Amino acid sequence: MLDRVQEKLKLKEIFYNPEFILFFRVSIGIVILLHFISYWQDFDVLYGNNSVIPIELNRAYEGTKYITTTDILLFLEKYFTYNSSVLIFKGTFVALCVCIILGFYSRISALILLFLQISVVKSGIQFSYGADYFESMSLFYIIFFPSDIRFSQLNTKTRDFTIFKRTIQWHLSLSYFFSGFDKILGFNWWNGESIWKASHLPNFTRYIELNSLTDNPIVYIILGWITLIVEIFYPLFINIDRTRKVWLFLTIGMHVGIIVLFNLYFFASIMIIWNLTAYYFNYYDDEKV
Repeated sequence: MLDRVQEKLKLKEIFYNPEFILFFRVSIGIVILLHFISYWQDFDVLYGNNSVIPIELNRAYEGTKYITTTDILLFLEKYFTYNSSVLIFKGTFVALCVCIILGFYSRISALILLFLQISVVKSGIQFSYGADYFESMSLFYIIFFPSDIRFSQLNTKTRDFTIFKRTIQWHLSLSYFFSGFDKILGFNWWNGESIWKASHLPNFTRYIELNSLTDNPIVYIILGWITLIVEIFYPLFINIDRTRKVWLFLTIGMHVGIIVLFNLYFFASIMIIWNLTAYYFNYYDDEKV
């Protein structure tokens, strides 16, 4: 009986504590801000009127009409010069990121920033990859979550945050499972070809030199199999108390490897943030877990 009471109290600590939301909001705001700053100097040649890939080609590739960065800049040019319009767009983007980080009307800020961020993605669809789409989803969750909680008068001791934690847990579990399932349908991950191709990208050797692995194809096969195992079995082992810590460590280790080996800083950082948000906070306060 006492054990059941303690278990209920433990669950209450987990799901009535909004720290994971605070961590998620601040971390995502920082990553999106750093990502935007990384292409600040090249913004015009990537997404502006002087883009190396004309916006018409992007629209033809997408097949659907979206409000793009170019559309926003054309609207601003009715009242300002082109350079001023670009500066206003960039300044607004940065300001909204800062508002999210500080928790100043973070849900409204996330809503506006989501609109701007999607316009950037749709303006340069050829430059977009997983990080951009997870940034969009992250902003949606900041809108969905009570992310202003630390700056409101709500009583966090009586509010249940279960749905918010469960939502991101389910999202991660489905994402990893189907990512792994998609990989096992082909042969590229079974024989290590995908790892080999990724490791021979032009920017691969920036941090670490692994040319010696060329003579050891078994290493690529092992890395491919490890990736498959971590992703396919993620929904199972991450949700079992005894294996949660191990699988969280393996998953974060996989993404750290992506940063070190493939230089995909922002994608890997967002995935690490999602994993910590969903499965780290409150779970490891108790030595029993």
